[in-house]
Amino acid sequence: MYPILFNYKIITIGTYGLLLGTAFYLAFLLTERELRVRGKDPDLAYKLLIAIIPSAIIGAKIFHILDNLKEFGKDPAGMIFSSAGLSVYGGFLLSFIVAAVIIKKNNENILEIFDLTTAPMALGYGIGRLGCHASGDGCYGILTDSIFGMAYPNGLVPISSTVYPTPLMESFVSLLFFLVILQLRKRDIKTGILFFIYLTVSGASRFMVEFIRRNPEAFWGLTQAQVIAVLFIITGIAGIVYLNKRTSAAAA
Repeated sequence: MYPILFNYKIITIGTYGLLLGTAFYLAFLLTERELRVRGKDPDLAYKLLIAIIPSAIIGAKIFHILDNLKEFGKDPAGMIFSSAGLSVYGGFLLSFIVAAVIIKKNNENILEIFDLTTAPMALGYGIGRLGCHASGDGCYGILTDSIFGMAYPNGLVPISSTVYPTPLMESFVSLLFFLVILQLRKRDIKTGILFFIYLTVSGASRFMVEFIRRNPEAFWGLTQAQVIAVLFIITGIAGIVYLNKRTSAAAA
């Protein structure tokens, strides 16, 4: 692993920060393109980017702290200002709320804009998880002797034993789903369906991978991420069912 790419005096460029920045930038470019293609104001992409970056980082850090309160009590400042330790679902939740407010203020349909951002979200998440893997930030899986096991001796959170490379697994699933979304968006799909499909698939993916991750249990034998993943799945399925029923009722 290569957590630090460049270090000179006070200037440090880390792998995670570089790939996270790349994820945000590519997601922004794709969102801007989608807005322009659909006849929307592409400046909305700038507004979303400026608001989502800090909200995603703040939300991710808050949820990570809540998931590791004991460690936070021992070193609050260290955990707050560490480049490692970000709960992606915390970032998602706060970003969704902030994005919905901005979209509403711009007099756009929230679900319509969320639909066209599903591909950017899947792409950005896939690249961001590559950053977790390359930097070895500690979000590994459990110990394993299987052929899928990897060690992170030089990571930000070093470990010499072989573990499941869960960030790499999540990255693969997300990038694969990104390719699927590129095909789905070409079809005549009801507004909101694509976004709810994304919630369902991403939730199911995270729920499954948590069984081989090293996160502590939070509620009912599930980790914090699994509880949120279940909420994503329920919301996604409920949204799909509701929109289909509403369309059927309107047709009748």
